[in-house]
Amino acid sequence: MTAASGLTPLVGGPDGGWPTPSPNSGFNLIGSRCEPGVVSSQRRAKRAVRPAKSCLWRGCGGPRARPRAGAPSGCHPTVIEGPYAAPRYLLGNAMPALYASSSRLVLALFLAGMAAPALAASFTVPPAAGQQSVSGSDTGTIDTGATLAGGGSSAIQWSAAATATPGVVITNNGTITSNNRTIDTASGVTGAFTLTNNGAITSKDDALRINGALADGTVTITNSGTISSQTGQAFDFDKATATTAKVSVDNSGTITSAGSDAIRLGGGIIDITNSGTIETTLNGKRAIKVETAANFDTLQSFTLTNKLGGVVAGTDDGIKISSTAGSTAAPILKIDNAGTIKSTVDGQGIDLGGIYSANATITITNRSTGLITAAGNDAIQGTNGLTINNYGTISSYYAAGTADTQNNSAIKVDGDDIGKAITITVNNYEGGLISGAYHGIKGSGASDTLIVTNSGTIEGRNGSGVNSNGTGTLTNYGTITGTYDPAASFGDGDGVDFDQAATVYNYGTIKGLGSKGTKPGEEKPSTSEGIAIGGGTIVNGDATHTSALISGANNGILVDDSNGGDAFAAMSVTNYGTIQGLDGYGIRYVNSGVDGSKSLTVVNYGTISGTTYAVEMGGGNDLFVYHTGSKVTGIVDAEGGTDTLQLGALGDNVTFDASLIGDAATYRHFERVTAEAQTLTTLTGTSTFAGDLVFDQSALALDNASLGEANLILSGNDTNAGVLTGNGTLGSLAASGTVFLSPGTSSAPYGTLAVTGNATLAGTYLVDVAPNGKTDLITMGGTATIAEGAQVEMYGALAWSRIYTIVSSDTQVSGTFAGLTVANPINYLFVTPELSYDDTRVTLALERTGVAFASYALTRNQLSVAGALERIGGSDKARSSILYGDFATQVAGDNPTLALAQLSGDIHATLPGQIATENMLVNDLILGRLRQADYAAAKGSAAALGAGGPARAYAEPSSPAANAFKAIKAPADAPVWTGWAQGYGQWLSTDSNGNAAAADTNLGGVLLGGDVSLANTVFGLAAGYSSASTSTDLASADTETWRIAAYGGARFDAIKLRAGASYGWSSIDTSRFVALTGEAPKASYDGTAGNLFAEAGYTVALGGVAFEPFAGIGWTSVNLGSFAETNAPVAGLASQGTSFDTAYTTLGLRLATTFAAGNGIAVTPHASAGWRHAFGDVVPEAAVVFVNTGTVFGVEGLPIAEDSLVASLGIDLAFATGVTLTLAYDGMAGDGASYNAGKAALAVKF
Repeated sequence: MTAASGLTPLVGGPDGGWPTPSPNSGFNLIGSRCEPGVVSSQRRAKRAVRPAKSCLWRGCGGPRARPRAGAPSGCHPTVIEGPYAAPRYLLGNAMPALYASSSRLVLALFLAGMAAPALAASFTVPPAAGQQSVSGSDTGTIDTGATLAGGGSSAIQWSAAATATPGVVITNNGTITSNNRTIDTASGVTGAFTLTNNGAITSKDDALRINGALADGTVTITNSGTISSQTGQAFDFDKATATTAKVSVDNSGTITSAGSDAIRLGGGIIDITNSGTIETTLNGKRAIKVETAANFDTLQSFTLTNKLGGVVAGTDDGIKISSTAGSTAAPILKIDNAGTIKSTVDGQGIDLGGIYSANATITITNRSTGLITAAGNDAIQGTNGLTINNYGTISSYYAAGTADTQNNSAIKVDGDDIGKAITITVNNYEGGLISGAYHGIKGSGASDTLIVTNSGTIEGRNGSGVNSNGTGTLTNYGTITGTYDPAASFGDGDGVDFDQAATVYNYGTIKGLGSKGTKPGEEKPSTSEGIAIGGGTIVNGDATHTSALISGANNGILVDDSNGGDAFAAMSVTNYGTIQGLDGYGIRYVNSGVDGSKSLTVVNYGTISGTTYAVEMGGGNDLFVYHTGSKVTGIVDAEGGTDTLQLGALGDNVTFDASLIGDAATYRHFERVTAEAQTLTTLTGTSTFAGDLVFDQSALALDNASLGEANLILSGNDTNAGVLTGNGTLGSLAASGTVFLSPGTSSAPYGTLAVTGNATLAGTYLVDVAPNGKTDLITMGGTATIAEGAQVEMYGALAWSRIYTIVSSDTQVSGTFAGLTVANPINYLFVTPELSYDDTRVTLALERTGVAFASYALTRNQLSVAGALERIGGSDKARSSILYGDFATQVAGDNPTLALAQLSGDIHATLPGQIATENMLVNDLILGRLRQADYAAAKGSAAALGAGGPARAYAEPSSPAANAFKAIKAPADAPVWTGWAQGYGQWLSTDSNGNAAAADTNLGGVLLGGDVSLANTVFGLAAGYSSASTSTDLASADTETWRIAAYGGARFDAIKLRAGASYGWSSIDTSRFVALTGEAPKASYDGTAGNLFAEAGYTVALGGVAFEPFAGIGWTSVNLGSFAETNAPVAGLASQGTSFDTAYTTLGLRLATTFAAGNGIAVTPHASAGWRHAFGDVVPEAAVVFVNTGTVFGVEGLPIAEDSLVASLGIDLAFATGVTLTLAYDGMAGDGASYNAGKAALAVKF
């Protein structure tokens, strides 16, 4: 052909726009000499024609040097140039534009854009040409719009072995048809076969058949078009039974059969992915089937992935897989559905019920968009080992008028059908729905086991949500319901129904919504239970799933033989949620009591209710375990046998109203009330229960409960003791072994246990006592017998004055306790607890030991206080004095010595000495002013001795020192009036003398004065104020003092005489702390102080330094008023007042000098030192009394220093501007006392 023929060449390659050839393409370009123009369907739209070059399609030949055997007669060799050159065969007259090679077959029919004379729109392979046979690596393509028609034979015949890679590759974009099989294979073919269908493949018989075992072969089918059969299968692969066969189907189109199954499969590895439609429309046929006897045994794996939008539909089963009865094969079967798998007429959506092998691994996963359904049968019929994971919908339906068939469950297994026990697992996840026209999930075999976990919804629309004639385990977090179909004549609507013993864990909702009629073969009308079961275990909720619900339109839980007879096995029900029978029993256990192994155990944390009874327990030895929070609406009838009401389980704390126990109460016909080991049971209310309260290795607390007819048997061992505590009444008490008797509660520890009859007290009696006299007590109407070895263990603290009764009897106390111990030992220093007995009582009290209070006294003050306390103890106030009791009941770790010290109140005795010391300082300040006046008019270096005095308002006549300050001279014969001010501070520290506590006093004050100097004399008056703070150990005093003074002096040349007198009024506030009683006593009182003082000095000038030896004498008298401390009714003190008088002398030396420092500044350093001796009263004393008892004792304060060194050091700076700055330090040290005082003055002359 040439360009003029109307064919369009390829566009876009090298050499003038021609494409580069590929060794795996369906055609080869011949070097650069392509003669005729060639059409490319992919490029036809370009409508471009290049100059003709030599070009051939690869056809029926292959890359050989000579023709292959069996090549069509029309083929002849053609030399192909280029890198792929090899002999080729041209299919001459048969297909004028079709070439053949030995490696590939390409059926390329270019219709659109071809000139009319070239080819028709479709064609039929002539009979002379025969079917198209492929093998090796042949490739065939049917272009869009083209048709390959096989007539009465297959259109394509896979006739011989294909290569493993790539093998035979067929691509259909057009139509392939046949009146026989469209694509068929020889019986022994192997290798790879790939079919990509984007068009239509239609067949009267099978559209595609694999007519052999396909050993080591691979068939890969990708379909986006239509593959259909009229009378056969779309895919007939059931002869592909080799274990090494591989079949892969990826369908996004339609695979359909109108006359048989759509897909019939063999063995090996099968992988089907569907997002299109796989269906059969003939009744009784399946969409996908693996059923031939031998196929299952060679099947290695079957995987179906049905994607969103995918449909697998059969009129019988959507999918059926079965095996022989004796099969032991172990294939892996996986069905993953996000689309729809269904039976449209009367089969199952998925039928695996014919699989006998127990070794297969079978998983069905139904995604959230998935639907597995059947219009007239079970949606899924399972087999042993099946696991179903459902996130979507699995549903089944009745055909019209068939609701009474008792069939058509959403999921069903029947081990009786195959003669084997079947176990399947169903996991229904949140959002998943399993809905059956009959049951949601059904196990029909008597030996079948259902393992179901549900977080979604399971419903039986004319039966049970979950129903098994066998056993199983159900775990429910979602909703499971059973009801009846109004269209049916009968329906047994149980939420869950296990005929045999089974296990149910419910954390969601299980409901029987109703029933109708009488089932065939039964005598009684059907009833609707939340759960109907033959025995086993039911757990309804847990501590975090208290909303769990089991509800029946009739009974919440019915345990029987499925026909109203005795249950098959014992039954255990644990309830944290709600179990309710809306028109019957909450729980009913059918048991005549003939079989002693059958019994009912109910453990209730939640609510159980019924309109008949809440619980009917039957004739066995039954157990009901009550927990705090448990509630029943209706009667719990224990019926026959020996029945136990257990209050709590291991480690529980349970509160129970005892009024609920009794033959006419809520809990009836129980013979015993008990508790498990290590539990605490609290009883309230009043009960007529006359049975045994058996508490072994557990604790019973009576919260004002009255069980006056009940017999408490309390026992324990060394590992787990028995305990009786609380407040209440019992008929009798028999305690034995390791037990603890402890009246009272943790919130009200002092209680009373009353026994109307006799009581045996054994073990340990734990007695709580309090200083306020409260105590535990056990009382008996009959005899109190104290068992041998019984002990008393005391908790708390006894008050000194109290006598505590811990056991009393109306008749007699027999026996004694073996000993008294303190649970938390109190190591008293002066007392100890002791037991005492009389005929009807046992008492407990504190008694004094032989340890004297004085043994802890280390000082005279402490001995004085200890003596006062002992005098209280010897009086009739010994048991009533709080102070005495507090001191006597001190324990190891307390500090009686400190208590004695704090009780002494020695700060009241110390204060007079502190005030006297301040008076001495003030006296020295006034003498300083007199000294200043003495040297105001002095000449030479002697004038420096006047430095360090107070700031003056007017200066005396000039002197050399005064000239430095530019003083203004007063008239020589006139008196000189001077006003002055002195501020001062003192920091006095006095060490303890081994008796009174050390003290520190900080004070500040000011003196203001005025005087007149005339000739050699000076007279003046002064007044001042000071504030002092004194502190000792845990005591303090604040003192404010106002004082006045008069002073005068005279000088006789070198001799200087100075004297004065002062008087002060003080206001005192004291506070202290007494740790023993926890009190902070306070007192306020007044005081006065009078002072006389005098000094004589002698002036000596040596060079530029002046000296003044001096001698002084003084007297001070301090008087403090009476007081009575407040804020301390126990340890407070009172006093009638105290006085302190002392005299003192001082001998010392002063020196000073003046020099110029430049810039008109005159510097005057000055200092003094002296020895001071005190005599008379050195140690202040006070007589005090305890305000509570009136007991008097004496106390001494800190002494003042008898001998001390007094010193001062200072400097005056006189500036030319008329400003004078004075800084000075005064100090004292001696006999453990010292003070530091500072003075500062600033004078400005103008």
